[in-house]
Amino acid sequence: MPKADSLTPPTAPPSEALSELFQQHARRLVHIAVLLVGDRGLAEEVVQDAFLGLHRRWRRTGPPENPEAYLRTSVVNGCRSGLRRRRVAALARVQHRVPEGSAESAALLREEHAEVLAALDRLTRRQREVLVLRFYLDLDDAEIGSALGVSRGTVSSTISRALRGLEELLGGRR
Repeated sequence: MPKADSLTPPTAPPSEALSELFQQHARRLVHIAVLLVGDRGLAEEVVQDAFLGLHRRWRRTGPPENPEAYLRTSVVNGCRSGLRRRRVAALARVQHRVPEGSAESAALLREEHAEVLAALDRLTRRQREVLVLRFYLDLDDAEIGSALGVSRGTVSSTISRALRGLEELLGGRR
């Protein structure tokens, strides 16, 4: 009968490394997932699954070359799966800090924000994904392409089409 110690593979990730990755990236990944799926509960589930997947992969084959990119790709793919399963139709209302000012200006800002979210929801899934990754995470074309499994050229043209689509949906406002 094998010893209990022999059941732990030599490539098991150190808990400190996973803890540090979680501390550094979980909040941002949840925000990305919320923007992509429109449901905080589902977003948190997707991020948790991404970290579990990273742990399993690390135990099987060792750490990925770029754990952050691995997590980002896992979250995007998990969001796609979650949307298919749940058929979520709208993006969540992401709470943003309202600048100080009148109640009227805050109400106008919330209305504008809701219009932008509704317009984002009317774009294709890929267009929404590239815009969130570009303007929320500030990723470059290569990083977005890696996360979505497409070429840099596809990313660039998709961003261009998505911005034109948003402009049309928002009545020419930028």
